[in-house]
Amino acid sequence: MSFSSILVSSSIALTMAADPQEADGIAEPNVADSVTMAAAPVSGEHHAASQVERGPEPVAPMLDRDYVVRVNRRARGVGIGIHQGLWGSGFGQSLHLDVPFGRRVGQFFGARVTGTLVHSAAGERYDPVGFGGLELFGRSPVMGGIVRLYGGGGVTFGGRLRPGGSGQRYGVSGGGHMGIEAFANPRMSFSVEVGGQGAVHEAGLDAGASVMGGINFWFGR
Repeated sequence: MSFSSILVSSSIALTMAADPQEADGIAEPNVADSVTMAAAPVSGEHHAASQVERGPEPVAPMLDRDYVVRVNRRARGVGIGIHQGLWGSGFGQSLHLDVPFGRRVGQFFGARVTGTLVHSAAGERYDPVGFGGLELFGRSPVMGGIVRLYGGGGVTFGGRLRPGGSGQRYGVSGGGHMGIEAFANPRMSFSVEVGGQGAVHEAGLDAGASVMGGINFWFGR
């Protein structure tokens, strides 16, 4: 064997000894890449599990400047409301229409037209009283797009719907109230009113304090 053949054989042997896997055409896998590829599906599965556990995001208005302006635009317009609760010594149900005095002044002042039915107490002869009313009211802006205060008063007129025996059937009286109103969205609010009034009913069924709660719808622009 020649000296050159010995040198070539030695070089091949040293190469195979230094990197046997490359010599066979097999590349050693990158450990860092394997860890990254394995971790990616785990991260995705964790995110999906977190979403299932928390559920979808709730729907709620954002209380920014635009929302507050929108609520006040709606709330300064015409409104319709339904209230019920304790009225004097009976149970009252009422429907009212709020009419503002224009767009600018009407944000703070207006007139309310009401219709109210007061039922007599259980166990007594059913002798309800029904009456209408005309009131003037004042109110604050809707602060933060959430709540406002209001109050008013005026005259009521009506009569007994099932009068028994003798006695006065019709009457005129007056009263007032103070209330707080919370807006669920720009067109709808819930309110609670506390007030007092005189009697239209001859027996005084409707006289005394009132505590009424209800829902209102607003149509301003």
